[in-house]
Amino acid sequence: MIEILVVVPYREVEEAYRHAINRIRVKEVNFTTILNIYGTDNRTLEALKPYDIVVVRGMTGLAVSKLYPEINKIDISITSSDVLDSILDVKNTYGPCKIGLILSDNTICSIEAIREISGFDIEAEYAEDEDGLEKKAMSLISRGCDVLVGGLTLKDLCQKIDFPYVQIKTGVWAVEKSIRDAIVAAQILDRERTKTSLLDSIIDNTSGCLFAVNTFGTVIASNQKANKFFSVDDMTGKSVTEFYPEGILSMTTLSGTKVEIVHNIAGKTMMVTQTPIIVSDGDVKATIVEMQTVDDIREKEKKVRSRLSEKGLTARYHFSDIIAEHLSMKQIIAKAVRYASVEGNVLITGETGTGKELFVQSMHNASPRSEGPFVAINCAALSEQLLESELFGYAEGSFTGASKGGKAGLFELAHGGTIFLDEIGEMPMQLQAKILRVLQENEVRRVGGHEVIPVDVRVMSATNKNIPELIAKGLFRRDLYYRINLLSLSIPPLRERINDIGLLFEHFVKRNAKRFNIMVPAIDNDAIAELQKYRRMGNIRELRNVAERIVVLTTESKITANTIKNADITDSERLYQEEAPQPLFVSSINYKAMSTEELYEAYLESRLSLSDFAKNSGISRTTIWRRFKKIES
Repeated sequence: MIEILVVVPYREVEEAYRHAINRIRVKEVNFTTILNIYGTDNRTLEALKPYDIVVVRGMTGLAVSKLYPEINKIDISITSSDVLDSILDVKNTYGPCKIGLILSDNTICSIEAIREISGFDIEAEYAEDEDGLEKKAMSLISRGCDVLVGGLTLKDLCQKIDFPYVQIKTGVWAVEKSIRDAIVAAQILDRERTKTSLLDSIIDNTSGCLFAVNTFGTVIASNQKANKFFSVDDMTGKSVTEFYPEGILSMTTLSGTKVEIVHNIAGKTMMVTQTPIIVSDGDVKATIVEMQTVDDIREKEKKVRSRLSEKGLTARYHFSDIIAEHLSMKQIIAKAVRYASVEGNVLITGETGTGKELFVQSMHNASPRSEGPFVAINCAALSEQLLESELFGYAEGSFTGASKGGKAGLFELAHGGTIFLDEIGEMPMQLQAKILRVLQENEVRRVGGHEVIPVDVRVMSATNKNIPELIAKGLFRRDLYYRINLLSLSIPPLRERINDIGLLFEHFVKRNAKRFNIMVPAIDNDAIAELQKYRRMGNIRELRNVAERIVVLTTESKITANTIKNADITDSERLYQEEAPQPLFVSSINYKAMSTEELYEAYLESRLSLSDFAKNSGISRTTIWRRFKKIES
């Protein structure tokens, strides 16, 4: 509620003011009227302090502006017409005489014009307070003035010295105008209060410590968290150097750019953000400083990731989780790291269980989109109808059982992040066309809906199918293949990198021993050699299951070859290698004449193990290993 005090100049206009107030009254504004307050002494003006806006006239109004500038003042105007009316009163009451006119504002009217119009001899003075008024009045009397004309303060003085006096009256127009001006001022004040309250609320509800500093190094605003952090009741009005390193602040004030740094402040490691407030002339007028403890940031990140994890919108794996020593795998990992830094769509091929999703999640977490969502869906796990509604969402009422308000699809949920289409080779042709449109137009339309929704997603796909063969059979769109296969990775099966089997097995044994809270058994070299005899059609997934089974079943402190043989491996797993696998191709190429780089490229393209490639090329395995080692290093 805005409180307005109207100081009614004299009783004759009191009714006019009440009428104007009742006629113009608005909500959230309360008027109070008081009669006959005049003068400029402090004790008299104390009565005005509790009010937001004061409507007052003349010299009293000048005093309010000087003593209480925080009070919003509306002047009751004295016009030239009001002055002329008072001179007419002098003529009617005293006849021809010399008039002494005392005003509080030298902009009210032209004295020369009033002399010309009225025909009176007029002397004029301007006074801003009671002391000045008395001196000016005595001066006018000494200069032969017969009657004094002015406001209520002058009237009080003239009554004391018994001197002829005529009061300048306030017209009805001035009454109406002062009330309207007061209403406008109240509306402006209410808006400013709302803005201030909103700003204070924003500042106090900021998660970290926040304060603002002007160009003189004085704190001009602070929230409660900042006050508490620096152990003061209120930072406002104090020098920032009492709390905050001046050298850090100057990084923003001198450069005019936003600065983010980690710094030790008041004994705590803080993430500090300094944002300059720049006006139209380009100069920094203030700096907003926001501080958060590193521990608070970690806790918030933990909560965000936890919530995203609950919705299945996070990637758990990183490149550090990929275990490999084989040269070809290290080369593939290096290529995947490069792919992570760009925006192109990726297609990963490889047999089941080779770790395709591990690569996808690692690329997402190493990419500029790592803070965005990661959404995965198995295209082979759902029917065509369900897969379509999952991918694109659906509008309200699009089918029986559709949720009220509709549902966002996975492409919408992945906005700003990555969507992983696993087993994309199983996707129905009709859906392939819709996926292609999303990739071309970067927009989706929900099932049963008409609205087009823009999306910004990176698509990564994986398959264990031979997509060129599917294209030849008319089961996969060639144009979609080119869209999803901008960047490609082919993950070799475990049987082609048997030297990684020992590392992986040891990793799975340790992880499962910790999981089941049992002692980690030692692993005999013969056990690793026995494991390497299996072709492992289930690849890493199968090896992981075997490791878990052995950890659960073994009662010995060491895993041996006999442990592996007695691990109850099923027939589908026990594809025992009695002899080394045959080379996948026979070539008449002269490998010995190749440079090391050419030989390495041929090795990668062959997708053979190092031993098989050595046999096929006619070069000893040791020589090949030594030459390839130079490339790796």
